[in-house]
Amino acid sequence: MQYSSKRLGLPGHTCLLAVCLCLSACVAPAGEFESAASSATVTAGQPPLMLEQVDGIMATGYAVIDVQKGQTHAQRRLMAIRASKLDAYRNLTEQVYGLYVESSSQMGDLALLNENVRARVQGLVYGSRLVSITPVGGETYETKLALEQAVIDQLVSSYRKPIVRQRSTETVTNIAPKPTPLRRPEREPGSDKRWFIKDAG
Repeated sequence: MQYSSKRLGLPGHTCLLAVCLCLSACVAPAGEFESAASSATVTAGQPPLMLEQVDGIMATGYAVIDVQKGQTHAQRRLMAIRASKLDAYRNLTEQVYGLYVESSSQMGDLALLNENVRARVQGLVYGSRLVSITPVGGETYETKLALEQAVIDQLVSSYRKPIVRQRSTETVTNIAPKPTPLRRPEREPGSDKRWFIKDAG
């Protein structure tokens, strides 16, 4: 009986050994879980589009919520989002086309009396990509736009290309024919009206 019990106990030890090996293989070091959790917390706070690099330029626009016109706070928030987007488009246009600056100074008695500086930007922007719209501090919205380098090259080349204006001439092919003069009907040979003239003799 002892011999048979030993023979029966051997498979139980091998099964226990196999289970321990499987469990030890599944256990990972604690440092790996901590690094994975920390990386997840870092990337969770950032938008996915912010992580990729932009091959071109990026512009940022800001707008304050409280100064917007609206009856409710939700309307003012939507207006602030719109205003921040327009501000980002203006900054994007400045980077593509540049800024036209006009300045005038006035001096008197070797002292600066008055100085005026005006800035103006104008241009067409298309193909921009909305990167993110995020609230900043609960009172301001921030909008980021990106523009690819290929689109920038197209915009600049079309802006620098001179516009040649040509006069458009149209040829009229269907001209009405000139009216033909009316002809008097020809008299028949037998209808001579000289018969009514009285003979002098």
